[in-house]
Amino acid sequence: MKKILASILFASLSTSVFAETSVWKATKGEATVYLGGTIHVLRPSDYPLPEEFEKAYQNSQIVTLETNIAELSTPAMAQKMMSILSYSDERTLQSVVSEETYKALEKQAESIGLSLNFFRKAKPGLIMSTMLMAELQKLGVSHQGIDAFFEGKARTDAKQLKYLETADEQLSFLAELGEGDEDSFYKKMLKDIDQTKSLFFDMIKVWRNGDSQGLDKIANQSMRRDYPKMYQSLLVDRNNNWMPLLEKYFKTPEIEFVLVGAAHLIGEHGVVEQLKRKGYKVEKL
Repeated sequence: MKKILASILFASLSTSVFAETSVWKATKGEATVYLGGTIHVLRPSDYPLPEEFEKAYQNSQIVTLETNIAELSTPAMAQKMMSILSYSDERTLQSVVSEETYKALEKQAESIGLSLNFFRKAKPGLIMSTMLMAELQKLGVSHQGIDAFFEGKARTDAKQLKYLETADEQLSFLAELGEGDEDSFYKKMLKDIDQTKSLFFDMIKVWRNGDSQGLDKIANQSMRRDYPKMYQSLLVDRNNNWMPLLEKYFKTPEIEFVLVGAAHLIGEHGVVEQLKRKGYKVEKL
């Protein structure tokens, strides 16, 4: 579960003799695309970002994100989110978990000042994201991560914005988390949620240091072993869906800066390795 939490925060690093960074420069002929591995929520103290992010941004005419973050923040999307992340049939939270798990969830909800009645029809993705965010807020984490930072910056600078997924697609991935295996999912979540603090600090460290092996271990490896279906849908399938879109960027005159959760860029199924296997030159900025 810790790796699932990590993927949500990251959801691309490789080693280099000269420098460690979370930004790559991918080239083919004269075409260039920058790839930035992001964390979706940060503390104010985590800014300024490593200088490689600003360098890639300044060198690019187009900024591409996973999805339209501004759209996700609208009241209409909030209402849609509650609908998609809630059971539409006879199921309730209490009906899909054991009495023991329900009581443990009730205790956790009370610790963040919420009644579990609020989650009566909620799917695991909604409950987990709410409880995780509540724990992160205790650490001073704001909702604005690297993606939101550069989306706002691009709008201010009138740079073109593109997106790899729709907001509805993003919600559908969250809606699938743990569904059909709720009791086991929640037990693991509750066991590990008290380690959120140490996990978050570890993630910040490996991301800022460009430690690809450390990031892969935290964000991907255990999820791949323990939750192969989730690893396939959250990371592998999405990476594969993005590749044709990314390859089109090498055929345009503009330079793109692609910002996605860092977990998508690392490991054997990551975007960086896929580009290398296709013959693109990819090196750390």
